[in-house]
Amino acid sequence: MPNAAPRLAIILLAGVATLFLSGCVTSKKYRLAKDDTPPAIPLDWAAAGQQAELQVKSVIVFKGPGSWKREARWDEYVVQLKNTGDAPLMVESAELIDLLGAPQLPGSDPWALEKLSYTNWDKYGKTGLKLLAGAGAVVLYAGAVTAVALSSALGGGAAVGGGAALLSVIPIVAVVDIAVVAGMNHANKKKVVEEFTRRRIELPVEVAAGGTREGSFFFPMTPAPKELIVHARRGGEKIELHLPLPELAKLHLKPEKK
Repeated sequence: MPNAAPRLAIILLAGVATLFLSGCVTSKKYRLAKDDTPPAIPLDWAAAGQQAELQVKSVIVFKGPGSWKREARWDEYVVQLKNTGDAPLMVESAELIDLLGAPQLPGSDPWALEKLSYTNWDKYGKTGLKLLAGAGAVVLYAGAVTAVALSSALGGGAAVGGGAALLSVIPIVAVVDIAVVAGMNHANKKKVVEEFTRRRIELPVEVAAGGTREGSFFFPMTPAPKELIVHARRGGEKIELHLPLPELAKLHLKPEKK
């Protein structure tokens, strides 16, 4: 069997390529964080007034402590909303004021939120800001890169095993890989959406008299945010809670070279 060795090499290479493709393609956009990710850093930033209180319990950023998604391109503000009054408090909206004075609103869809982060990142970059995370990032489809390398490797053995046999392998690898990746992506995307939904505070939300509500506001990645503002209402009374964020003055900004 003179062609056994080249054929065996092709099968092994195809199997490795399939595993590599499925692992790489699903690892960046949809996978949850590793189990050894350190926990979120506890904070105790609070603003109170008009028988209401806003507390930031932690801020979870891209690849930072507490991040539960492998590459989450958003900023998660874990908060507690407290109603110290004797009537229900309706929390209607929230906004994060960025370093340019523009309001960023919390998102309700993780994929739309990530797209908005990319769009905003470009806008911030055009102002001359030197950003720390995601600046100019280009995510390549790993399958395309691997396919080039695979094609080159198989091409080298064409003279030994025959071009027709080699060409017949490539479509099979592609079909198997697409099916595997599609299934993994679907399962991983579902997990991300479920966790995002579980953690998110859906606005508007009512906080009972003397009660609290904990959860997360998910904002697009926002460098050096100035202030978190919550807009609420108790009966006909409008309530605004303003929480300055001086501790985040360098968030997502590249440190200046000394």
